Amino acid sequence: MKKGLFIVVDGLDGIGKGVFLDVLVQEAKKAGKRVFDVHTFWKQNNFHPSPHDIIGEYDLVVTSEPTFVGIGSTIRQELVVKNGRKYSPQVVAQAYALDRHILYEQLIVPLLAAGITVLQSRSFSTSIVYQRQSALDTSDEFSAAEILSLPGNAFCSRHPMDFLIIPTIPDVDEIMKRLQRREKDDNCVFENLDFQLKLKKQYESDEFRNLFTSLGVKVLYFDAGVSIEHSQQQARDFYGQHLA
Repeated sequence: MKKGLFIVVDGLDGIGKGVFLDVLVQEAKKAGKRVFDVHTFWKQNNFHPSPHDIIGEYDLVVTSEPTFVGIGSTIRQELVVKNGRKYSPQVVAQAYALDRHILYEQLIVPLLAAGITVLQSRSFSTSIVYQRQSALDTSDEFSAAEILSLPGNAFCSRHPMDFLIIPTIPDVDEIMKRLQRREKDDNCVFENLDFQLKLKKQYESDEFRNLFTSLGVKVLYFDAGVSIEHSQQQARDFYGQHLA
């Protein structure tokens, strides 16, 4: 059986990852694809769905990291929120890696093996940028190689995405305005202009791109700074070229 496509959208907070993924889902539904949104299942059940309940019933699955159950819930509610408690980049990276490992083992790897396409917001690409920069901000060295060597990330890097899509924007100030306007409020320690500017340089660096191309990943950058309509059209074009 042909392996399913694994597509990850990553980038700065508030840059429009959801816009891109929403369009891919809309186009898939228009084409008659059966879509399973793991977020709905998480909200209703507080655990991961079984791949056996998805395989044969759905063609495309949508998920994200960190998850909203188990360790993922702890990450969201404790490790990266503004609560006055500080956890080291190494501790945060280890938590992400374990949450990721469980998600891949229980769901993503079996689905891909069954030929199901998986669309996901964020992956170990995020840890390589966010936790590395968090360490640099405290004059600590936490290299991409060290982050990838964490057991969960090492496992996931053996199952790399087919496409890594990075929406970019020239003006990071616009990102902060978007974060202020949106209804969703993660109260996240990463959502500040200075930190996002540093992340932008990492996401757009040759080092970042080369790391993933060496794993066989196609890294694509899209301009998310023109308009929502422009971003949506880029997503439709991508779907037509690679998923239709």
